[in-house]
Amino acid sequence: MKILVDASFLLLCAEKGRDFISLAEESLGDKLECYVLEDVLKELKRLAARGGKRGTLAGVALKIAEKMNKLRSDLPETLEVDQKLLEEAERLGMTLASIDMDLISKARERGIPILTVKKDQSIFFTGTLA
Repeated sequence: MKILVDASFLLLCAEKGRDFISLAEESLGDKLECYVLEDVLKELKRLAARGGKRGTLAGVALKIAEKMNKLRSDLPETLEVDQKLLEEAERLGMTLASIDMDLISKARERGIPILTVKKDQSIFFTGTLA
């Protein structure tokens, strides 16, 4: 299954020190092919440059993202990163991995499958497996 990962999901992996991708693979019984938008990487780099706890987590999140396939969006630079995530996930038929409730809600409205982590750190998937 192809997964498009957002910054919130990567930051959670960094914060909790857990590999939620492997956990999802076990839970779903499927190998995940992870992709990250270059725009998400830019977002994490900006956070890392600010320093502090969140900056440190963003640095760890970037290390996690290095192992993923990079995806360049041809959508206009003026579009917000969340909008690009929705458009690309829909266009490429990917599942969106996020813990951002606003983004998850918009993805649900569009019928995009979602992979998220619940408060108890268990994996939750909604949508149809491709």
